[in-house]
Amino acid sequence: MSRPTVNIDRPNTLDDLRAHLDDQLPQLVEHEGVIGALLSGGLSRGYADDLSEIDVTLVLETGAYLRWNRGHAPFPTGIVVREGRLYDLKLVDLAADQTRDWEQVDLWDASYAEILHDPSGAIAALLAEKLVPPDPTQAGGPLFNAWWHYRLAGDIWIGRGDTLQGHHMLNAAVTELLTALFLGNGEYVPHDKWLVHMSRSLAWTPVDWPDRLAAAMTVTPTIDALKDRQDIIAALWADIDRHLMQQHAPGHPLTLMQKVHYDLLLRLVRQGGMAVAEWETIADPALLSTEPFASLVTIANGRIRLDRARLLAAGPDDMYTWHYDLLDAARKHANNNHAPLPEGYS
Repeated sequence: MSRPTVNIDRPNTLDDLRAHLDDQLPQLVEHEGVIGALLSGGLSRGYADDLSEIDVTLVLETGAYLRWNRGHAPFPTGIVVREGRLYDLKLVDLAADQTRDWEQVDLWDASYAEILHDPSGAIAALLAEKLVPPDPTQAGGPLFNAWWHYRLAGDIWIGRGDTLQGHHMLNAAVTELLTALFLGNGEYVPHDKWLVHMSRSLAWTPVDWPDRLAAAMTVTPTIDALKDRQDIIAALWADIDRHLMQQHAPGHPLTLMQKVHYDLLLRLVRQGGMAVAEWETIADPALLSTEPFASLVTIANGRIRLDRARLLAAGPDDMYTWHYDLLDAARKHANNNHAPLPEGYS
């Protein structure tokens, strides 16, 4: 599958900068404690222009890393000019990188990185360990965040008549929507600097994505324009959610952002309850204090018991709509004990 790419209509000076790096590399890696070097940044993604710097990550042994960061580096690091070209020389401690959890942006940058020098193979091994593609269903989290910003907070500020605050909430919703789209494609989430640009070349995007995204990002300080923008974002959200559900949870009655909660509730409906210890292997115990679980379960003697009578009696005014939808979908399954489970359920 092709990966997101840089598509900029300007002269590409990649070859010139790569040639400059080829000349400089031996001087960067010849020092004691240097394990290897990586090319990252825009050049690793195949594009450079007069606004680009040459991003090189130098991977060091711990001792060298500590020395270099205490003023004993053999050459200037960070943003520097070398022989007329701008470089960004980053230092990392291999041992620390092996043990720490990498953020999405770290993974995204590393997923495009090119190994320039790695005589021991340690860098290749590190990348192979860390670069496990994200599970597309992780998009459920940012889809919830997008929904919260465009629908819950958006409706609040439309109702209160503060258009600028409303647009601020929709700006946050678009960022979360873009995040969900990358994860839904099994891609790491880029740095904000590239988030919009590289979304246009994802393997799957909603129909007319560039034009609809532009409309979703257009800010006009009127209530009517705020409502129109909210509708555009809502439609994009629905397209992304529908695609991901068809791909990864066909037959599921709700949305991806509700799937984890629904799966847990459905499990309680099917089993009538479970041991607290079993719950703790699959979910945060704190969820039991939130709806719809808090209104439907009792906990005693190390067991969670579903109150089926409460499940069947609860009405739409008894809890927030988001939670009631979970309850109602599980109740429909409970009322039809012989109904087949959606694909992927056990």
